[in-house]
Amino acid sequence: MSRKDPHKPAPGEDSPAPPLIPELTDIITADRRVQEILAWLPMYANADLPILITGEPGTGKELLARAICALGPGWRRTCQRLNCAALTESLAASELFGHVRGAFTDARQPRPGKFRMAHEGNLFLDEVGELPLAIQPKLLRAVEQGEIEPVGGDAPVKVDVRLIAATNQDLPRLMTQGRFRRDLFDRLAVLSIDLPPLRERPDDIQLLTEHFTREAARRYGRALSLGFSSAARSRLQQYSWPGNVRELKNVVTRAVLFSAGPAIGAEHLTFASHPGGLPGMVPEPAGSASALRPSPSRLKELLAAEGGNIAALARRLRVCSKTIYRWLRSYQIDPMDLRDVAAV
Repeated sequence: MSRKDPHKPAPGEDSPAPPLIPELTDIITADRRVQEILAWLPMYANADLPILITGEPGTGKELLARAICALGPGWRRTCQRLNCAALTESLAASELFGHVRGAFTDARQPRPGKFRMAHEGNLFLDEVGELPLAIQPKLLRAVEQGEIEPVGGDAPVKVDVRLIAATNQDLPRLMTQGRFRRDLFDRLAVLSIDLPPLRERPDDIQLLTEHFTREAARRYGRALSLGFSSAARSRLQQYSWPGNVRELKNVVTRAVLFSAGPAIGAEHLTFASHPGGLPGMVPEPAGSASALRPSPSRLKELLAAEGGNIAALARRLRVCSKTIYRWLRSYQIDPMDLRDVAAV
């Protein structure tokens, strides 16, 4: 005799709707790689292991971290956040591990620090690649041994924290430069997620454009019955999006705000300047993407610095590998020659 599964609805009954996780439903994508990442998130959330999220600025690393926290067990859903980008060594120690009263001149009151505030929850360290080198061994101890020592304290404090770290930097490169510890990287990247840039997700450009258009139209009371013109959509698809989803939202918002009629044309699209601090960049030919490209000599220098690695240079310049190959062909540069030079 079969037994009824108490969790399975009887014939004719509606299946219970899955609980909605706002942090997860906020992630809008049609890209297969991102959808696969989202499919694995419940497992990541319940594994209780450190997670390292990598990706360019504006790809949604913090949004993904919030979703992981929200999908975890009930007792593990709280999340503290700390941006490491602007922390000096002394401030980083106090912010992470807290301090006791009198630990330094202005320490009039004790401070618990993010690790103690995140006890039995999650701590999200954004831009972890910027963490001062002197603090990294202390962070490693906190992750490995589950204990911290407040600034000015004389005894370790036990903490139970699941760490989620994110960075837009190339941590392997920082390790070779002596700016990031290999043992800390290995400990943070027990589980790792790499978010692809928007330029490699063409389906998402259209999907997110429509979403941001609806949002902006409601906010500013605009009636855009025709949406974007074909020329405008083509320009959005051709642009390299160095600022990724964040930049796309800004471009769409400006277009909605300043367009006059029921449709948005290419003339309504304005893109922010992205010099990127890379000298020797020249405009792309008319009709191509709005990105800048290096001059022939500068392209050779950049590629030689990457050991002839096309993918590494693409990440550095925030363009796709196909764009690098197109530049090389237009300049009649053979990347194998540069690899040979780098190997000497």
